[in-house]
Amino acid sequence: MCESKVKKEKVDVVEDAMDVSSSPEKTKKDKKDKKDKKDKKDKKEKKSKKIKQEEDVESPKKEKKDKKRKRTVDEDAIKEETANNDDSVEHTGKKYRATDGSAIPVPTPTPTPEPEEIPSELRLTSHNLSASTLKSLQARGVTQLFPIQAASLKPIMEGNDLLGRARTGTGKTLAFSLPMVEVLKRERETDSKAFTARGRAPKVLIMAPTRELAMQVHREFDSIASGELKIVCVYGGTPYDQQYYAMRDGVDVVVGTPGRLIDHIERGNLKLGNLRFVCLDEADQMLDIGFADAMEKVLQSVAEHKSAKPSSPKHQTLLFSATLPEWIAKAVAKYMRADKVTVDMIGKDKQKTSALVKHLAVPSRWQNRTSVLGDIIAVYGRGGNGRTIVFVETKGECNDLGLNEKIAAFGTQVIHGDVQQKQREVAMQGFRDGKFKCLITTNVCARGVDIPEVDLVINCEPPSDVESYIHRSGRTGRAGKSGVCVTFYKPQQEYLLQNISRRAGVEFTKVGAPQATDIVKARAQDTLSTVAGVSEEVIPYFIDTAEAILTRFSDPVKALSAALAVICNTTQPLPPRSLLSANEGFYTLLFSVDQTIRNAGYVRAIVQRTFPGLSYEDTCNWRMTKDEMGVVVDVVASKVKVLPEGLEIAGVPWIDGRGVTLEIAKELPELQEMKFAGAPQGGGYGNGRSGYGAGSSARGRSFGGSSRGRGSGGRGSGRGSGRGSFRGRR
Repeated sequence: MCESKVKKEKVDVVEDAMDVSSSPEKTKKDKKDKKDKKDKKDKKEKKSKKIKQEEDVESPKKEKKDKKRKRTVDEDAIKEETANNDDSVEHTGKKYRATDGSAIPVPTPTPTPEPEEIPSELRLTSHNLSASTLKSLQARGVTQLFPIQAASLKPIMEGNDLLGRARTGTGKTLAFSLPMVEVLKRERETDSKAFTARGRAPKVLIMAPTRELAMQVHREFDSIASGELKIVCVYGGTPYDQQYYAMRDGVDVVVGTPGRLIDHIERGNLKLGNLRFVCLDEADQMLDIGFADAMEKVLQSVAEHKSAKPSSPKHQTLLFSATLPEWIAKAVAKYMRADKVTVDMIGKDKQKTSALVKHLAVPSRWQNRTSVLGDIIAVYGRGGNGRTIVFVETKGECNDLGLNEKIAAFGTQVIHGDVQQKQREVAMQGFRDGKFKCLITTNVCARGVDIPEVDLVINCEPPSDVESYIHRSGRTGRAGKSGVCVTFYKPQQEYLLQNISRRAGVEFTKVGAPQATDIVKARAQDTLSTVAGVSEEVIPYFIDTAEAILTRFSDPVKALSAALAVICNTTQPLPPRSLLSANEGFYTLLFSVDQTIRNAGYVRAIVQRTFPGLSYEDTCNWRMTKDEMGVVVDVVASKVKVLPEGLEIAGVPWIDGRGVTLEIAKELPELQEMKFAGAPQGGGYGNGRSGYGAGSSARGRSFGGSSRGRGSGGRGSGRGSGRGSFRGRR
């Protein structure tokens, strides 16, 4: 490049010399022009060179910045991963290191899941709803319709009678209230005077079986109507005057219980000639014994008022419920049109309850349930922070449980028929608002009542009718959220669980009462969520005490564990609890055999030979596993020692062998069903006149001798042919 430049300059000099010799003036001018061109060219080259140099300098800087930025992001990700990985990473001063010596992985960013597309038939915008209704629904957080709501909307708005059936908790109340409100709003646009005239008769009549359900329907209508309709709720236990004056001034929608509706009809306060809709919510209960007569009377009054006013519009009849017993067909045929529309969201599906509810069955004697209830709420009710409804059969049981100390710790209220209406309303609202977490009630809250985010439902015993179980369990698992329903049962009540399972399509998982580890974990988890809300301003008050605790314990983790034990009120070991009966002070042992066995006598014989110090009083509840390859039994805790090398029973260590293994049951295995109520389980003993049945049969045999006993239900009046030295207790 340099040589070419020198040659070029030499040529220019020669040319300049030639030009000078020819014409001095022209030479000067040409020289000047060439010089200007050269200067411009040099400037341009310098400028481009400078830009290139700047780019060369800037490029490594940019790469350095990018690397630094990436390193910062990676470090932040590592810190976040470290903070979340308590088991594999420990905090040491200002640095973090993996305890297992491995490198800390950089987390891969999780892609944000795309929201699922709402089917067109469930979209709010697909049903030509009014702007005010859409606004009301969106204000409540309703973004789409449930299937029962979408399927019912068009038939009702087109003027059809409708029979609706869906699982509880799937939005049946909105399914009938939404289309009725829409019809009335459209009529109001064409004839506003009909909705503002003083003394106007109602256009909608809704019957509900309970006060709580009537009030819920009233709230549903009121929220959708957006103040465009006047709605009145009438029920017993409240003064007539206020309800009478409301109807005298004019009303569009009346919601009430059958008894109070009949009172207002007979007094002439409630006129039914202008009705456009008659709706029965929870129709199966309305038509059931006790409500059938009142329902018949109200519907007959509607027919009479309509016939007395021929110019009145023909009304639509709507029936909604979670269950439809066979005898409901008679009422449907009598009060509904032949061309009615049926919306059945269950069909032939055996499962009548919400698919989001987990059904658990806990064996427990009645005297143990008060002590177990609090632990059930702690373990399955989000540490007591979730909402729980406890169902009992009588008002007396309601009051007794309301005074239980273990349950009262969660904040409880009691609701039953004897509680004053005002107090019931306050209790229900407080439960909805989360002011207390546990509601103890009879069937009064089983049907239709919509309480958001109920995490746990407890049945203190299996209800005798399947419909009650369906509606009780339906208080949880609503609006797409999961829930748990726990049912206590005694051995002689197993047939009720079998009946519910068969008729409602419910699959029960049998579990034991919560064990010490379950309870402690639940309490600790509750404490963890509470600690997260501690204000920074109060922490300095406890620093001195915290330092003193750390000084006393060499290990800071042990110090914190001890403090948690005090906070959780668990300063002493919790007694073991039977998985079979919830009795405290018992271990449930599981003997597993490598072959099928006929009954529990095989294992009992081994137990007698191996542990001679284990007496009749030390064992109870012998049960065979469903696969016939195991036996469970309760043993008094004082006879069982848990050692690092294994179990010691009555002073004798157990050694697995000869095809039989032994362990403390951590959860209840599947057991053989009891064939009839009251049958004792496992082998038995006979001592001349009486005997215990083996398994669930009426014939029993001791494994200590040839003693046999025959009798009904396991214990009978048969004669024994011998005497066994070991006797298993029922």
